[in-house]
Amino acid sequence: MAQVFRRIGKYELLDEIGRGGFAVVYKARDTRLGREVALKVIKGNFAQDQAFADRFKAEVQTSARLRHPNIVAVFDFDDLDGVLYLVMELIEGRSLRAYLDECPRLSLDQALPILSQVAAALDYLAGQQLVHRDIKPANILLEHEADQLQVKLTDFGLVRSLESSTQLTQSASVLGTPAYMSPEQADSQRWGSITSAADIYSLGVMAYEMLAGRLPFDGETLTLMHAHAYDQPPSPLQYAPDLGVAVADVLLRALAKPPQLRYPSAGEFVVALQQVQRTRQQQAQQRTELDQFVEQAQAARSAKEWLRLQGLCYQIMQLDRTYPEALVWMGEATVELQRESAEEVTRRQRIKRYEEGEAALNAGQWQTAIVAFEEVAQGNPDFREVQQKLATARDELQRAQWYDEAIAHAEVQHWAEASRVWLKVLQGRLGYHNYDAAARLLISAEGLLAQFDEAVRYLTRTTREVETLQEALRLYDTLALLVDEQTWPRVITLAEQLQALPVNLKQPEKWLAQARKRVELVAALPVVTAFSASMAKMLSADRLTWLTDGKEMVRVPAGEFLYGEDKQKLNLPEFWIDKTPITNAEYARFVAATKCAAPQHWKGQSPAKEIAEHPVVNVSHEDATAYAKRAGKRLPSEQEWEKAARGTDGRTYPWGDQQPTDKLCNFGQNIKSTTSVGKYSPQGDSPYGCVDMAGNVWEWTASDYNDANKVLRGGSWSDLASYVRTADRRNITPAFRYDDIGFRCVAAPGE
Repeated sequence: MAQVFRRIGKYELLDEIGRGGFAVVYKARDTRLGREVALKVIKGNFAQDQAFADRFKAEVQTSARLRHPNIVAVFDFDDLDGVLYLVMELIEGRSLRAYLDECPRLSLDQALPILSQVAAALDYLAGQQLVHRDIKPANILLEHEADQLQVKLTDFGLVRSLESSTQLTQSASVLGTPAYMSPEQADSQRWGSITSAADIYSLGVMAYEMLAGRLPFDGETLTLMHAHAYDQPPSPLQYAPDLGVAVADVLLRALAKPPQLRYPSAGEFVVALQQVQRTRQQQAQQRTELDQFVEQAQAARSAKEWLRLQGLCYQIMQLDRTYPEALVWMGEATVELQRESAEEVTRRQRIKRYEEGEAALNAGQWQTAIVAFEEVAQGNPDFREVQQKLATARDELQRAQWYDEAIAHAEVQHWAEASRVWLKVLQGRLGYHNYDAAARLLISAEGLLAQFDEAVRYLTRTTREVETLQEALRLYDTLALLVDEQTWPRVITLAEQLQALPVNLKQPEKWLAQARKRVELVAALPVVTAFSASMAKMLSADRLTWLTDGKEMVRVPAGEFLYGEDKQKLNLPEFWIDKTPITNAEYARFVAATKCAAPQHWKGQSPAKEIAEHPVVNVSHEDATAYAKRAGKRLPSEQEWEKAARGTDGRTYPWGDQQPTDKLCNFGQNIKSTTSVGKYSPQGDSPYGCVDMAGNVWEWTASDYNDANKVLRGGSWSDLASYVRTADRRNITPAFRYDDIGFRCVAAPGE
């Protein structure tokens, strides 16, 4: 494992992988997710420059919403104790700049895979109304995956939105790398505002360098900017004469000064280069075919095969009408053919094709033999034994195809299909392939019998008695969960269904009696509730069971409480909140009912039995909201969450002001994972009886931290004591799913 020499937040710095004028890039490890990332840290003096910091944050916000396989993904961003940093996808490779330093000039075949992927990224940016403005080899990263080149575009520090025009963008409008700068970046007054055409120009400069082995202009910064703004680029043929006029024309169009004269998109620029490549490949293929036909024509002329020579000359002239010898050979063949009778020529050709067919038949080349014998039979059906030999060749070809088909079926254990085809192979030829086909038929028959036996056993297992037992077991398991949750009305319904089945189970009878007593006891309580009987069943004045999900909830009365670090007075109306976080078992019922995706750590559609009563984790804000909505509830605001956890006296922790211990809550990695809800009850409960409001898992709230993130409350099993305070608040992107984030729900009268 690489040595850690520094830590920033949750990131361990492993190695420095790049350094520039503004920032240093490190290879780092995300200690929470366990993955390696690239961490870009802004140098101290620049991090203190507000304008630079604003531009850097704009880069982060722009990059974070980009989703493209050829653009480096952004994972995280923060300003931690004055350290401004950005977390990105780690690319294990090198830059195009390093590649060109090692290999200054590339062929068109080498360059196109790189240019096409960069163009795809630029066209994606253009579709997002963005201009990169700093396209150069140093910002193109290369890596190999399964022997295929993967290209990634990075460094969006100068990116500009075409949909907005902030002061920050205006101040950066002349930024860029001079050697690759478009005319409008160098002189916008002459060439107009910056659009995606600027990136196409920079891509053209980079392609010029890759294919010609050098840049179109060189010199100091001002010289380069003047050249890009006013000077026509030299033809790349000056430096690479073998490049070809077509490629040079494509490059020079991409480098046109007026933006409207360039290619409409980066993709069309690359398509133009690809068309040149295809044209060259077609010309090379035609040259190869022409050489082959010429060689065959020379051989036919030497063998005095005049009819064949005529045909070859015609094919040569189709490829090259100016080929000098073709007309000469054609005339020579015509004269010679006139000396021979048409019948004699045909006879000799027929004999020759018959002999070729026999040779192919003896060599086992069935298709070649069929073609030869068909030609002979077409001219003379009674010629020698052509009909018999043609039938033999066709039969052998068919059996060979069946032989391969049967083997393919057998390899995937499709024994019925294999056996059926083997019978066709062996019809009239039991000794085919030295009796190998017969042996393979026996193997397929054995496999078919085994499958038949298994099918009979399967049908036996799926009798009505088994189906009834399975239904009983399903009801039994559901009843056990409902009894644990004390959802007595549902217990009565399912227990009565189970008793109606023809199975002998004693425990459901006990559960049914217990549930009826509990329902009668609750019915005797004075009911004062703001919810209808269809929504909630009162257990007491301060406790109820929410019937939709069977969750026990506690009442938080209306009134003032002390809120936040500064303990300001807030007044909230009455609301009810889940006594515990939503558990894996409860969320599993939601997954089964809605067919939504299960959390990734379940390894299936239901959690492991040992974590069934642990809080559910690896759920996004959207997942939590969907659960709450289906239950007829919602996520709490952070004010509601804090009052339920803190009470009215402004205490530091749910239990009071005493520092956390491993007897009060799950924190500081003392367990290294979640625990079942209620493990620390009642000593760790809040004044209203809420469980696990400190530690175990962070909990989603409905409150916005900023435009991008949602508020988290409560701390988790992996956090220090300062994070499990009732007033502590954190934030995270709503789409993220972590192994220490869960949720609970609230309901309020009148909603």
